[in-house]
Amino acid sequence: MTDTTPDNYWQGFAQRWNRLGSPLRPCAEDVANFRKAMGDDPGRCLLLGVTPELADLSPTLTAIDNSAAMIAALWHGRQRAILGDWLEMPFAPASFDTVIGDGCLVLLAQPMQHQRFFERLAKIVAPGGRILLRVFVGPEQPETREEVCRDALAGKMRSVHAFKWRLSMAVASEAPDRTLAVAETAATFDRLIPDRKQLAAATGWRADEIETIDFYRGSDARYCYPTLSQVRNSIPASLKETSVIYGSYELAGRCPILVLEPRA
Repeated sequence: MTDTTPDNYWQGFAQRWNRLGSPLRPCAEDVANFRKAMGDDPGRCLLLGVTPELADLSPTLTAIDNSAAMIAALWHGRQRAILGDWLEMPFAPASFDTVIGDGCLVLLAQPMQHQRFFERLAKIVAPGGRILLRVFVGPEQPETREEVCRDALAGKMRSVHAFKWRLSMAVASEAPDRTLAVAETAATFDRLIPDRKQLAAATGWRADEIETIDFYRGSDARYCYPTLSQVRNSIPASLKETSVIYGSYELAGRCPILVLEPRA
């Protein structure tokens, strides 16, 4: 993964991690679904990123992330972590029995980087191994920014974090590559919901919860929200999809765990 986002963005993101909630962060249900799908003996395990909630899923786990700030902030005192690019990982073929990741595709451009990502995973996973990725996917039938904000003001959403994800996905759906500048989420929010007190009254969300949308303000990051069909189109023939695991929380339908295995 070639990321040109300034490292201070990821340092700030890491410091704010505990203020984020589901579906942005994996919840206990997600962790349980990962654990069940991995089985009792996950073997040599690779974690893509340094998601702390997934750190204890294997006693033999290596994490790889391209941000030194993220590693320093979220991974101190945990298992081995290395600095590296997901598209150019320094591992020999069949190095891992299990590969896991949370939200990885959101940081990569589709279709080309998504294809390279899956091709690289296919090389480093061992025969009989398994790849488990929680993917953030936009709906096949996109919704507009205005629709999302109207639903929020009508009190139709339980979580401010689900609202932010839906709004970002709506913005991204307007681009052919399903990618948005993260700062556009905050700009859209300011334009369509200028009165935060009105939003708080409609939803019951606390002011400090609503303020988490300000994390996006001024960001240089870009996020990608492909549809599930687009994700599947990026998977090489050397991998087969064995299952898709959905949670039961708000917006879980857009955050499934995709389970892939090498073809024999």
